[in-house]
Amino acid sequence: MTESTIPRWRLAVFGLLLVVLLVLQLGARPERLAFVVTAFGEFPQGAGASHEIHFLAQGVLAWVTIAAIAVQVWRPVRRVGAAWAYTAGTVLPFGTLLALGDVPAEVRPVIAVGIAVAVLAFVLHPASWRAKLAPPVPLSRALLGLVAVGAVPFVVYAVGQLGIHTSSGAGDEHHEFGHWIIMGVYGLLVPLLGLVAARGVPGWRFAAWASGLMAAALGVGSLAIVAASQLSTVWAVLAILWGVALIGLGEVEARRQREPARAVAGELDDVVR
Repeated sequence: MTESTIPRWRLAVFGLLLVVLLVLQLGARPERLAFVVTAFGEFPQGAGASHEIHFLAQGVLAWVTIAAIAVQVWRPVRRVGAAWAYTAGTVLPFGTLLALGDVPAEVRPVIAVGIAVAVLAFVLHPASWRAKLAPPVPLSRALLGLVAVGAVPFVVYAVGQLGIHTSSGAGDEHHEFGHWIIMGVYGLLVPLLGLVAARGVPGWRFAAWASGLMAAALGVGSLAIVAASQLSTVWAVLAILWGVALIGLGEVEARRQREPARAVAGELDDVVR
């Protein structure tokens, strides 16, 4: 399926949903985009209860999700990996907030709308369902193996953060702000997007880069910031190395996949000549 064969109404609705999703993502907190820089300063809460890692995670996740939406402007059929990123980057945090967070009653409908819009934007994405779920390309065993190695500590980290949320109460400001939920979701998204990359959906490199950068950002933040939810020094270094390795291996895999196409193009040129 190509953009030229897709009904105009579907493309129009898809575009409108992306605009709504972008507004919902930024909403009243566009300052989240600056968190990737300002998180390395000092927040007024002070030592022992600092929020810097939580703000950093929000900033990184905001950039990943917004970038995933933005790249759909050009040839979305080839950007399925990014579609997975904006869908998971919206549904997982919003859904977990609804399930576990102390969300005011008046905000719940807005969060529910955000989930619905993200799901619809994935359903109406111009790519075929086969491209979204079962593309006709071999699964990258190398990427899958690396993702599996990283998935264990990241899932353990995520479960631990969510466990802190459920065991804490209203007296914990991180609980009130949903920060433990944010970190738990962040930890789950890293291997999830890595799995999308390993599956080889069209535009899977976006998912690989998103997963790798998220892992590396958490590692860098943990080394540079003393705050709640930070990784230990050893795990921070490993997170950085894993993230860099995922991106590097992804680029090697992408180059390997391009070589047969170039060979076929060269053979066709020889025939024409």
